[in-house]
Amino acid sequence: MISLRQTRLRTAIVIAATTAGVSVLVGVVWAFLAPAEHLLVVSEGRGVALTGESLHQFDASAVFIWLALIVGVLSAVAAWLARLSRGPYALGGLIVGSAAGAGLMALVGSGVTNLRFPTADNPAVGEIIARAPNIGTLLVLLFQPLAACVVTLVLAVLNPYDDLGVGDHPESGDPESGDPATEAEQADDEVQPKLP
Repeated sequence: MISLRQTRLRTAIVIAATTAGVSVLVGVVWAFLAPAEHLLVVSEGRGVALTGESLHQFDASAVFIWLALIVGVLSAVAAWLARLSRGPYALGGLIVGSAAGAGLMALVGSGVTNLRFPTADNPAVGEIIARAPNIGTLLVLLFQPLAACVVTLVLAVLNPYDDLGVGDHPESGDPESGDPATEAEQADDEVQPKLP
């Protein structure tokens, strides 16, 4: 028989693997959305960015950040829907999957952009070439796990139950459940006389 701990551990592994897998697919999407920077070759091995093209370095990083935030938020909500595994196991799987996923998203995305915009061998002076976009800085890898953690924290804070809703909680007031709100409502009913 599978224990609750084993179930939670398996769910955490599924959460981590799914988050990383979705991140790989989003890395491919980023590779097609990120704009290339166009350079004018002014001498051998040297190019100058065309007017406005240097902004595409920021654009590529910004697109990556937005996609990472979307994946982080959606993966946190999806992990929260696994009600029986809410808690440290699910959060651990989510953090590991988001961190690994952000790295895989950058690697796969960079690989696809290098295929889309191959490096030109010995371009002629005056030729315009496209440089493959990149993520710019490794700090962008923090956005996906950070978004996942913040969304999970907000969902946990908004949850009315101490056990995060893992256990069975009756929707209607059942006196046998020991629900404090139900007991308080019953006490109010006893104190106030009912009108005929």
